[in-house]
Amino acid sequence: MSEQIDVTQELAKLQQRVEHLEGRVEKAESKQGPLRSLWEAIQSILIGLFIVGPAAAIIFGVLAALSGK
Repeated sequence: MSEQIDVTQELAKLQQRVEHLEGRVEKAESKQGPLRSLWEAIQSILIGLFIVGPAAAIIFGVLAALSGK
């Protein structure tokens, strides 16, 4: 019986921690301004230009070379 009480108390503590962390997440998300969104957009574009772009160019180049043979 005491094990059930311990488990119930532990669940209550965990629930409080979860609620506290959810509140912190909501507060952090509300602080995200338009400047941060702009920065994330710029990062995505740069990743596309410097990683995806050259990889696509190599793949298309290889396919063009193979089809030209």
